[in-house]
Amino acid sequence: MVSVLDKRFRNSSVELLRIASMIMIVIFHFCANAYQYSSGDFVYEHDGETLTKLLFHALGQTGVPIFMFISGYYGIRFKRNRLIDLIIQCFVYIFLFYLVVYTISPNAIGNSRTLILSIFFMSGQWFMHAYIVIYLFSDGINTMLDKLNFRMYTFLILIILYISVGLWIYKESALNMFTLLEIYVVGRYIKKFLPDKWKARMVYFILPSLFLFLLPVFYGWHLGNYSSIIPYVNKYYNPFILLFVICLVVSAEHFYFHNKCINYLASSILACYLIHTSFYFPALVTPYFHFEKYNLGWIIFLSLIICSRMFIGG
Repeated sequence: MVSVLDKRFRNSSVELLRIASMIMIVIFHFCANAYQYSSGDFVYEHDGETLTKLLFHALGQTGVPIFMFISGYYGIRFKRNRLIDLIIQCFVYIFLFYLVVYTISPNAIGNSRTLILSIFFMSGQWFMHAYIVIYLFSDGINTMLDKLNFRMYTFLILIILYISVGLWIYKESALNMFTLLEIYVVGRYIKKFLPDKWKARMVYFILPSLFLFLLPVFYGWHLGNYSSIIPYVNKYYNPFILLFVICLVVSAEHFYFHNKCINYLASSILACYLIHTSFYFPALVTPYFHFEKYNLGWIIFLSLIICSRMFIGG
Protein backbone atom coordinates (compact mmCIF):
# COMPACT_ATOMS: atom_id res chain seq x y z
CA MET A 1 0.00 0.00 0.00
CA VAL A 2 2.50 2.58 1.21
CA SER A 3 5.91 2.52 -0.44
CA VAL A 4 8.77 2.37 2.04
CA LEU A 5 11.58 2.27 -0.50
CA ASP A 6 13.57 5.34 -1.46
CA LYS A 7 12.47 6.26 -4.98
CA ARG A 8 16.09 6.55 -6.14
CA PHE A 9 16.82 2.96 -5.18
CA ARG A 10 13.48 1.20 -5.52
CA ASN A 11 13.87 -2.38 -6.62
CA SER A 12 11.30 -2.98 -9.35
CA SER A 13 11.28 -6.66 -8.47
CA VAL A 14 9.90 -5.81 -5.03
CA GLU A 15 7.53 -3.22 -6.49
CA LEU A 16 6.24 -5.78 -8.99
CA LEU A 17 5.57 -8.12 -6.09
CA ARG A 18 3.54 -5.37 -4.41
CA ILE A 19 1.47 -4.86 -7.57
CA ALA A 20 0.82 -8.59 -7.94
CA SER A 21 -0.17 -8.76 -4.28
CA MET A 22 -2.69 -5.96 -4.68
CA ILE A 23 -4.27 -7.79 -7.60
CA MET A 24 -4.49 -10.89 -5.42
CA ILE A 25 -6.17 -8.87 -2.65
CA VAL A 26 -8.82 -7.64 -5.07
CA ILE A 27 -9.39 -11.19 -6.35
CA PHE A 28 -9.61 -12.39 -2.74
CA HIS A 29 -12.33 -9.90 -1.86
CA PHE A 30 -14.28 -10.54 -5.03
CA CYS A 31 -14.11 -14.31 -4.58
CA ALA A 32 -15.26 -13.97 -0.98
CA ASN A 33 -18.22 -11.80 -1.98
CA ALA A 34 -19.15 -13.69 -5.14
CA TYR A 35 -18.96 -17.23 -3.80
CA GLN A 36 -19.89 -16.56 -0.15
CA TYR A 37 -16.75 -18.33 1.13
CA SER A 38 -16.87 -16.51 4.45
CA SER A 39 -20.54 -17.09 5.23
CA GLY A 40 -22.96 -19.88 5.87
CA ASP A 41 -24.33 -19.45 2.34
CA PHE A 42 -21.23 -21.04 0.80
CA VAL A 43 -22.27 -23.90 -1.49
CA TYR A 44 -19.56 -26.56 -1.68
CA GLU A 45 -18.99 -28.53 -4.86
CA HIS A 46 -16.35 -31.23 -5.16
CA ASP A 47 -14.96 -30.30 -8.58
CA GLY A 48 -11.85 -28.77 -10.11
CA GLU A 49 -13.44 -25.35 -10.60
CA THR A 50 -14.25 -25.07 -6.91
CA LEU A 51 -10.73 -26.13 -5.94
CA THR A 52 -9.22 -23.48 -8.23
CA LYS A 53 -11.45 -20.80 -6.72
CA LEU A 54 -10.49 -21.86 -3.21
CA LEU A 55 -6.78 -21.75 -4.07
CA PHE A 56 -6.99 -18.23 -5.50
CA HIS A 57 -9.08 -17.15 -2.55
CA ALA A 58 -6.39 -18.38 -0.17
CA LEU A 59 -3.55 -16.82 -2.18
CA GLY A 60 -5.26 -13.44 -1.97
CA GLN A 61 -4.76 -13.58 1.80
CA THR A 62 -1.00 -13.11 1.32
CA GLY A 63 -1.32 -9.55 0.02
CA VAL A 64 -1.41 -7.59 3.29
CA PRO A 65 1.38 -9.66 4.93
CA ILE A 66 3.60 -9.04 1.90
CA PHE A 67 3.06 -5.28 2.09
CA MET A 68 3.74 -5.13 5.81
CA PHE A 69 6.74 -7.45 5.65
CA ILE A 70 8.28 -5.16 3.03
CA SER A 71 7.70 -2.25 5.42
CA GLY A 72 9.50 -4.09 8.20
CA TYR A 73 12.26 -5.44 5.97
CA TYR A 74 13.24 -2.02 4.63
CA GLY A 75 12.09 -0.08 7.67
CA ILE A 76 9.63 2.76 8.20
CA ARG A 77 11.07 6.18 9.01
CA PHE A 78 8.68 8.73 10.47
CA LYS A 79 8.46 11.96 8.49
CA ARG A 80 5.87 14.60 9.27
CA ASN A 81 5.41 15.57 5.64
CA ARG A 82 4.98 11.93 4.69
CA LEU A 83 2.32 11.50 7.38
CA ILE A 84 0.45 14.55 6.12
CA ASP A 85 0.71 13.27 2.56
CA LEU A 86 -0.60 9.87 3.65
CA ILE A 87 -3.64 11.37 5.38
CA ILE A 88 -4.34 13.65 2.42
CA GLN A 89 -4.24 10.68 0.06
CA CYS A 90 -6.71 8.82 2.26
CA PHE A 91 -8.99 11.84 2.28
CA VAL A 92 -8.80 12.30 -1.48
CA TYR A 93 -9.32 8.65 -2.39
CA ILE A 94 -12.11 7.95 0.11
CA PHE A 95 -14.03 11.14 0.82
CA LEU A 96 -13.63 13.06 -2.42
CA PHE A 97 -14.12 9.95 -4.52
CA TYR A 98 -17.37 9.38 -2.65
CA LEU A 99 -18.47 12.93 -3.51
CA VAL A 100 -17.68 12.31 -7.17
CA VAL A 101 -19.69 9.09 -7.18
CA TYR A 102 -22.54 10.76 -5.30
CA THR A 103 -22.61 13.54 -7.89
CA ILE A 104 -22.70 11.08 -10.79
CA SER A 105 -25.12 8.56 -9.28
CA PRO A 106 -26.73 9.83 -6.05
CA ASN A 107 -29.27 7.01 -5.87
CA ALA A 108 -26.59 4.32 -5.85
CA ILE A 109 -24.85 5.15 -2.57
CA GLY A 110 -26.06 8.53 -1.44
CA ASN A 111 -27.50 9.06 2.02
CA SER A 112 -26.55 10.94 5.18
CA ARG A 113 -25.13 7.87 6.91
CA THR A 114 -22.67 7.04 4.14
CA LEU A 115 -21.63 10.69 4.03
CA ILE A 116 -20.78 10.61 7.75
CA LEU A 117 -18.96 7.30 7.32
CA SER A 118 -16.91 8.79 4.50
CA ILE A 119 -15.83 11.67 6.74
CA PHE A 120 -14.48 9.18 9.29
CA PHE A 121 -13.02 6.98 6.55
CA MET A 122 -9.87 6.18 8.53
CA SER A 123 -11.70 4.28 11.26
CA GLY A 124 -13.42 2.08 8.69
CA GLN A 125 -10.14 1.07 7.05
CA TRP A 126 -8.59 -1.36 9.53
CA PHE A 127 -5.27 -1.52 7.69
CA MET A 128 -4.88 2.23 7.40
CA HIS A 129 -5.62 3.16 11.00
CA ALA A 130 -3.41 0.32 12.27
CA TYR A 131 -0.61 1.25 9.86
CA ILE A 132 -0.76 4.94 10.74
CA VAL A 133 -0.48 4.20 14.47
CA ILE A 134 2.61 2.08 13.79
CA TYR A 135 3.94 4.84 11.53
CA LEU A 136 3.52 7.42 14.31
CA PHE A 137 5.62 5.31 16.69
CA SER A 138 7.97 3.88 14.04
CA ASP A 139 11.08 5.74 15.23
CA GLY A 140 10.63 4.46 18.78
CA ILE A 141 9.89 0.93 17.56
CA ASN A 142 12.97 0.93 15.33
CA THR A 143 15.19 2.29 18.09
CA MET A 144 14.09 -0.44 20.48
CA LEU A 145 14.49 -3.21 17.90
CA ASP A 146 17.90 -1.96 16.77
CA LYS A 147 19.21 -2.19 20.34
CA LEU A 148 18.35 -5.88 20.63
CA ASN A 149 21.05 -8.45 20.05
CA PHE A 150 20.35 -11.74 18.29
CA ARG A 151 19.45 -13.58 21.48
CA MET A 152 17.02 -10.98 22.81
CA TYR A 153 15.44 -10.34 19.41
CA THR A 154 14.93 -14.08 18.88
CA PHE A 155 13.29 -14.30 22.31
CA LEU A 156 10.97 -11.43 21.35
CA ILE A 157 10.07 -13.15 18.07
CA LEU A 158 9.26 -16.40 19.88
CA ILE A 159 6.93 -14.60 22.30
CA ILE A 160 5.13 -12.81 19.48
CA LEU A 161 4.78 -16.00 17.45
CA TYR A 162 3.53 -17.87 20.52
CA ILE A 163 0.76 -15.28 20.95
CA SER A 164 0.04 -15.24 17.22
CA VAL A 165 -0.27 -19.02 16.89
CA GLY A 166 -2.58 -19.06 19.92
CA LEU A 167 -4.81 -16.46 18.29
CA TRP A 168 -4.72 -18.55 15.11
CA ILE A 169 -5.83 -21.68 16.98
CA TYR A 170 -8.64 -19.76 18.65
CA LYS A 171 -9.67 -18.35 15.23
CA GLU A 172 -9.53 -14.78 16.50
CA SER A 173 -9.85 -11.87 14.10
CA ALA A 174 -6.50 -10.75 12.69
CA LEU A 175 -7.70 -7.38 11.41
CA ASN A 176 -5.84 -5.33 13.99
CA MET A 177 -2.61 -3.53 14.80
CA PHE A 178 -0.98 -6.56 16.47
CA THR A 179 -1.05 -8.40 13.14
CA LEU A 180 0.79 -5.62 11.34
CA LEU A 181 3.24 -5.12 14.20
CA GLU A 182 4.06 -8.83 14.28
CA ILE A 183 4.83 -8.92 10.57
CA TYR A 184 6.83 -5.68 10.81
CA VAL A 185 8.97 -6.99 13.66
CA VAL A 186 9.62 -10.28 11.86
CA GLY A 187 10.60 -8.35 8.73
CA ARG A 188 13.18 -6.34 10.69
CA TYR A 189 14.50 -9.52 12.26
CA ILE A 190 14.98 -11.29 8.92
CA LYS A 191 16.71 -8.26 7.40
CA LYS A 192 19.06 -7.88 10.36
CA PHE A 193 19.98 -11.46 11.26
CA LEU A 194 19.34 -13.81 8.35
CA PRO A 195 22.77 -14.56 6.79
CA ASP A 196 23.26 -13.49 3.18
CA LYS A 197 23.91 -17.07 2.08
CA TRP A 198 20.46 -18.07 3.34
CA LYS A 199 18.85 -15.01 1.75
CA ALA A 200 20.27 -16.15 -1.58
CA ARG A 201 18.72 -19.59 -1.07
CA MET A 202 15.22 -18.38 -0.19
CA VAL A 203 14.11 -18.73 -3.80
CA TYR A 204 14.40 -22.51 -3.45
CA PHE A 205 11.92 -22.47 -0.56
CA ILE A 206 9.16 -20.54 -2.34
CA LEU A 207 7.39 -23.58 -3.78
CA PRO A 208 7.76 -25.76 -0.64
CA SER A 209 6.41 -22.94 1.56
CA LEU A 210 3.58 -22.34 -0.90
CA PHE A 211 2.73 -26.05 -0.77
CA LEU A 212 2.61 -25.98 3.05
CA PHE A 213 0.35 -22.94 2.98
CA LEU A 214 -2.09 -24.41 0.42
CA LEU A 215 -2.03 -27.99 1.73
CA PRO A 216 -5.01 -27.41 4.09
CA VAL A 217 -7.01 -26.13 1.10
CA PHE A 218 -6.45 -29.40 -0.76
CA TYR A 219 -7.17 -31.33 2.42
CA GLY A 220 -10.45 -29.55 3.14
CA TRP A 221 -11.56 -29.79 -0.49
CA HIS A 222 -10.70 -33.50 -0.65
CA LEU A 223 -12.66 -34.29 2.51
CA GLY A 224 -15.58 -32.13 1.48
CA ASN A 225 -15.33 -30.14 4.71
CA TYR A 226 -13.65 -26.92 3.62
CA SER A 227 -15.90 -24.72 5.76
CA SER A 228 -14.15 -26.01 8.90
CA ILE A 229 -10.69 -25.44 7.36
CA ILE A 230 -11.16 -21.93 5.99
CA PRO A 231 -10.91 -20.10 9.36
CA TYR A 232 -7.38 -21.48 9.72
CA VAL A 233 -6.28 -20.95 6.12
CA ASN A 234 -7.53 -17.40 5.67
CA LYS A 235 -6.04 -15.79 8.76
CA TYR A 236 -3.04 -13.47 8.86
CA TYR A 237 -2.01 -15.36 12.01
CA ASN A 238 -1.45 -18.45 9.87
CA PRO A 239 2.31 -19.12 10.36
CA PHE A 240 2.57 -20.72 6.92
CA ILE A 241 1.53 -17.43 5.32
CA LEU A 242 4.42 -15.72 7.08
CA LEU A 243 6.87 -18.38 5.93
CA PHE A 244 5.71 -18.01 2.32
CA VAL A 245 5.93 -14.21 2.51
CA ILE A 246 9.48 -14.33 3.88
CA CYS A 247 10.60 -16.50 0.97
CA LEU A 248 8.90 -14.27 -1.60
CA VAL A 249 10.18 -10.89 -0.40
CA VAL A 250 13.74 -11.99 0.35
CA SER A 251 13.94 -13.68 -3.05
CA ALA A 252 12.58 -10.60 -4.83
CA GLU A 253 15.30 -8.47 -3.24
CA HIS A 254 17.97 -10.59 -4.92
CA PHE A 255 16.45 -10.21 -8.41
CA TYR A 256 17.17 -6.50 -8.73
CA PHE A 257 16.11 -4.51 -11.77
CA HIS A 258 14.74 -1.02 -12.38
CA ASN A 259 11.69 -0.16 -14.45
CA LYS A 260 10.05 3.27 -14.29
CA CYS A 261 6.66 2.00 -15.44
CA ILE A 262 6.48 -0.67 -12.74
CA ASN A 263 7.59 1.78 -10.05
CA TYR A 264 5.01 4.31 -11.22
CA LEU A 265 2.19 1.77 -11.08
CA ALA A 266 3.36 0.63 -7.64
CA SER A 267 3.02 4.21 -6.39
CA SER A 268 -0.74 3.89 -6.99
CA ILE A 269 -1.08 0.88 -4.68
CA LEU A 270 -2.57 2.99 -1.89
CA ALA A 271 -5.28 4.40 -4.14
CA CYS A 272 -6.22 0.94 -5.38
CA TYR A 273 -6.45 -0.46 -1.86
CA LEU A 274 -8.42 2.44 -0.36
CA ILE A 275 -10.99 2.65 -3.13
CA HIS A 276 -11.71 -1.05 -3.51
CA THR A 277 -12.02 -1.61 0.27
CA SER A 278 -14.23 1.42 0.86
CA PHE A 279 -17.68 0.76 2.29
CA TYR A 280 -19.45 2.12 -0.80
CA PHE A 281 -17.39 0.34 -3.49
CA PRO A 282 -19.43 -2.94 -3.46
CA ALA A 283 -22.64 -0.97 -3.91
CA LEU A 284 -21.01 0.87 -6.79
CA VAL A 285 -19.83 -2.16 -8.79
CA THR A 286 -22.44 -4.80 -7.91
CA PRO A 287 -25.13 -3.46 -10.30
CA TYR A 288 -22.70 -3.75 -13.19
CA PHE A 289 -20.83 -6.96 -12.31
CA HIS A 290 -22.87 -9.93 -11.13
CA PHE A 291 -19.89 -11.83 -9.78
CA GLU A 292 -21.93 -14.76 -8.53
CA LYS A 293 -22.61 -15.71 -12.15
CA TYR A 294 -18.97 -15.70 -13.21
CA ASN A 295 -16.36 -18.39 -13.16
CA LEU A 296 -12.88 -17.76 -11.80
CA GLY A 297 -11.56 -16.64 -15.19
CA TRP A 298 -14.05 -13.79 -15.28
CA ILE A 299 -13.30 -12.86 -11.69
CA ILE A 300 -9.58 -12.59 -12.47
CA PHE A 301 -10.22 -10.66 -15.69
CA LEU A 302 -12.55 -8.15 -14.05
CA SER A 303 -10.19 -7.77 -11.09
CA LEU A 304 -7.34 -6.94 -13.47
CA ILE A 305 -9.50 -4.40 -15.30
CA ILE A 306 -10.57 -2.70 -12.06
CA CYS A 307 -7.01 -2.72 -10.69
CA SER A 308 -5.64 -1.28 -13.93
CA ARG A 309 -8.21 1.50 -13.90
CA MET A 310 -7.47 2.40 -10.29
CA PHE A 311 -3.70 2.17 -10.82
CA ILE A 312 -3.89 4.56 -13.77
CA GLY A 313 -6.35 6.82 -12.00
CA GLY A 314 -4.14 6.91 -8.89
